[in-house]
Amino acid sequence: MEKKTEKNEKSVLRVVNLTKQYGSRNAIDRINFSIKKGEIFGFVGANGAGKSTTMKIITGLAEATSGDVFIDGKRLSNNFEKCIAQVGSMIETPLFYPYLTGFQNLKYFAKLSGSYKRSRIIEIANLVGLTGRLHEKVQNYSLGMKQRLGIAQSLLHNPKLLILDEPTNGLDANGIREIKNFLVRLAKQKGVSIMISSHILAIMESLCDTICIIDKGKIVETKTIDEIKKSCNRFGTHFIRTSKPNFAGMIIQDKFNTKARIAGDKVLFETTEKQLPNIIVELTHNKIPIYSVSEINYSLEDIYLDVIGTDNAV
Repeated sequence: MEKKTEKNEKSVLRVVNLTKQYGSRNAIDRINFSIKKGEIFGFVGANGAGKSTTMKIITGLAEATSGDVFIDGKRLSNNFEKCIAQVGSMIETPLFYPYLTGFQNLKYFAKLSGSYKRSRIIEIANLVGLTGRLHEKVQNYSLGMKQRLGIAQSLLHNPKLLILDEPTNGLDANGIREIKNFLVRLAKQKGVSIMISSHILAIMESLCDTICIIDKGKIVETKTIDEIKKSCNRFGTHFIRTSKPNFAGMIIQDKFNTKARIAGDKVLFETTEKQLPNIIVELTHNKIPIYSVSEINYSLEDIYLDVIGTDNAV
């Protein structure tokens, strides 16, 4: 049965009922998710939610209490070396030899993995934006440059799965944009699957194909950005700004059988594009001035707080 499961596995990464216990506490509790080829998978949760624990188990830095990890169709526990050879990772702060240059550090790590090629180092350094500083000592690197070097190191052996924990830490706005563009190219052009965590939800929203929200060791939501937004309309899909919000809200509720919420001079309500003109006509007929009509666009931060609550904010 096990061989059939591994053979039929199509995802680059599949996590099945993964659990990690520390004493009587479950750091992660029977979590399940999968990542397809070329997918950018965002892993979101508060400090202590279980993100780093999960990533450490996938990369072999920690051992699961129970459950399975499949990488490229093979079970990690049974095929550790083959599985890990397909994984590149940067978890927490990357560490390097400060008295060596960036190139020398990458050369050293490439030789450790048995995959040293000077051309590959130059190629990766160019991809992450380190070409001009590659031959400077790492002790002179900024935190952002060390982050770039860490990503470069994780890509040396051309992995199928890249796992990044806070990869934009220490980067300025231009650096964040460059790393985002690089990761998108890596996923879409090279087919690398990327699992990424970040506390900056705006970055995750603009970068990821899928968002997985973990809270207190349990997965509470795994959907595409669009799917999550559609399922998390807390107060409505549209709003109308008017000088008579209470009157407008009453008409919308009574005439169109939908809940309306008042927020200052706005009426928030759920409707369809087909129904919206009818609502506007009805309000105009009742001599209610309409200053603006807009669709509500929820940010990932709005959705995250709606799913897990403000007490567990990132």
